[in-house]
Amino acid sequence: MKRLSFYTALSLLLFAGVLQYVEAQGIIVTGISRTPRIENLRIEKHHVNVSIENQLATTKIDQVFANPNNMQLEGTYIFPFADDVAISNFVLYIDGKPVKGELLAKEKARSIYEGIVRSMQDPALLEYVGTRAFKARVFPIPPNGERRIQLEYAQVINADSGLAKYTYPLQTDNFTSQPVGSFAVSIDLKSKHALKTIYSPSHEVAINRENDNHANISFEGTNVRVKRDFVCYYSRSDKDFGIDLITHRSDPDEEGFFMLLVSPKYEVDKKEIIEKDFIFVLDRSGSMKGPKIEQAKEALRYCVENLNDGDRFNLITFNTDVEPFAETLVSVKKERKNALTFIEDIVANGGTNINDALLEAVKDMPNPERPRIVVFLTDGEATVGVTDPNLILKHVSGTNSDKSRIFVFGVGYDVNVNLLDKIAEKNNGTRQYVKPQENLEVAVSSFFTKVSEPVLVNLALKIQNIRTKNLYPQKLPDLFRGTQLTVLGRFAGSGKSKITLRGNINGKKQEFTNNAKFPKSESDHQFLPRLWAQRKVAYLVDEIRLNGDNKELIEEIIRLSEKYGIMTPYTSFLVTEPEEQGRLSSRLSRGRTTTSVRQAKALQDSSNLTPAIRPIVPLQETKVVESVELQALQTQEQLAETAVNIKQVKNKTFHLREGVWVDTTHKTETKTKKYEFGSEEYFELLKKEPELTQYLAIGKHVIVSYKETSYEIHPPKQTKDVDSN
Repeated sequence: MKRLSFYTALSLLLFAGVLQYVEAQGIIVTGISRTPRIENLRIEKHHVNVSIENQLATTKIDQVFANPNNMQLEGTYIFPFADDVAISNFVLYIDGKPVKGELLAKEKARSIYEGIVRSMQDPALLEYVGTRAFKARVFPIPPNGERRIQLEYAQVINADSGLAKYTYPLQTDNFTSQPVGSFAVSIDLKSKHALKTIYSPSHEVAINRENDNHANISFEGTNVRVKRDFVCYYSRSDKDFGIDLITHRSDPDEEGFFMLLVSPKYEVDKKEIIEKDFIFVLDRSGSMKGPKIEQAKEALRYCVENLNDGDRFNLITFNTDVEPFAETLVSVKKERKNALTFIEDIVANGGTNINDALLEAVKDMPNPERPRIVVFLTDGEATVGVTDPNLILKHVSGTNSDKSRIFVFGVGYDVNVNLLDKIAEKNNGTRQYVKPQENLEVAVSSFFTKVSEPVLVNLALKIQNIRTKNLYPQKLPDLFRGTQLTVLGRFAGSGKSKITLRGNINGKKQEFTNNAKFPKSESDHQFLPRLWAQRKVAYLVDEIRLNGDNKELIEEIIRLSEKYGIMTPYTSFLVTEPEEQGRLSSRLSRGRTTTSVRQAKALQDSSNLTPAIRPIVPLQETKVVESVELQALQTQEQLAETAVNIKQVKNKTFHLREGVWVDTTHKTETKTKKYEFGSEEYFELLKKEPELTQYLAIGKHVIVSYKETSYEIHPPKQTKDVDSN
């Protein structure tokens, strides 16, 4: 479904004093009035409720617009539609009377949009050229008052190889300087067949799976600046594992991008949940006194209370000395109550003996049929016993020999980041840094909720008949109940392929397959190239942090950053003046070997340095499936907001150079075909190549390479030649 959303934009409810009548085709904006201090209407509320049953989607929109002016206004509500949408309800009551609306045909709607683009000199409106539209006159809008509009439409969601995609278009920031007061999207998703993949590449959604056939997907926020369409993928299958493929390939002669989404069934028989061993290692040194130790104790209580009856566990606390709860792993059924008493008696004091505590945790040989998970929590550097980080790492990795997964939580700003990073990396775990103001209990218990029910471990992936490379994550993590695995990569060739996932369930080898097709060309899913590049940059940055500077890796990071518009520690010059670049690079070079927790936390958030597990899951039974890749991508976009000279549009990156938005794929020696913004020739070009609208919407002076041709759109002669629109 194409972009609809003039509604949230020209949910401006365009008002009198800034409107003129032009021809007989409705009301269009011709420019801002000279009347002083007339403010745009504010969107106080924008709530979207969607019901999807199998592939029939009904979308209900509820919007409230506020007039902040001390004068009565009149306006027009315009809502662009795709061809496959059927309006079933429109409600706007004024003084108790319903307002009638008119559904405009494509050509009439297009004429309105083109007129608005010309009159407002606003290329952003190009997003809506070529769609139908629904139009309603809104009068009056009382001074300092509100108007509420409700709209309902239905559509059939198309599915490709079992994967369906729902889109709700959103892009208000180009039309109003103020954020949406209350913004919420809620999807009630039901299916006769079991739901597998549920994934949003656009928003950080909460997913509550009621059962295998029913899920709720939601996103909400206050004072939200809406910048991207809301997109949600879902697949249906009665297999134990859903394996879904999403691809993008803009040029058949180049390698494509792909994303695999692997989802186990939600309702898992207790016999299918793998029994495992947990060892919790808690730093109780003096620096943990106060709220930290109390939060840590609450987290341990939560973990012990929620262990499965078939699991085994142990607790190890340490300061100057090491104190285990038991000599070896013990039964949850028999020792749960005693363990809770042990936790209650924990007191923080003394030094920090990291070496001996971890050696105690990994000293025993694990049962090969039971995954052993070590959760290590500390807030400081080693001060007692072996304090050399290299020796600690050597001792722990040598004793463990890849037998246990060690998951690290660093608390506060005084931990040895390099040591914790390497402990996790060398022992098949992940690390998470918790800032002082963050709740440690939530971080640890959220992690435990996710890993407490593994359903497939020791994963291996095979893709037949297609050449793949640069897959991330390179080492596949275990799969847990209520979660899904995301793998991104590049592919060459095309055609049918058999995708096979192998792993162990309770010590027995299992294999799951799905047939898929890698296309020669695929224009949809244009978020994939940048998402893949984000993952690769994160991996490369991680390699440098763990192993030191590497010229080739840094050069590759810079290349990917410039091509895909990704912020990194090595390409911050993209948002600084040239004279700052050298100083920035030297600061980064000096600081990399002694990375602080603040830097590590920032990198973790922005570069997705812990891609396997960094969940945000509530303490209650309902699960939240978090898109870590999405978090990283959204953080990058937030950083890019400050980069006024960079814009990412679909699969292209534009840099602002001397007032011109230049496509990074454009070569300076290439001649351009020139068109004046807003001219007849300009709109004829858009009719011929409608996909250009998405790129030309960023400004009035743009150079873009498209289908082996470079186009230059320049401002009308009477307007300034500098554009940062």
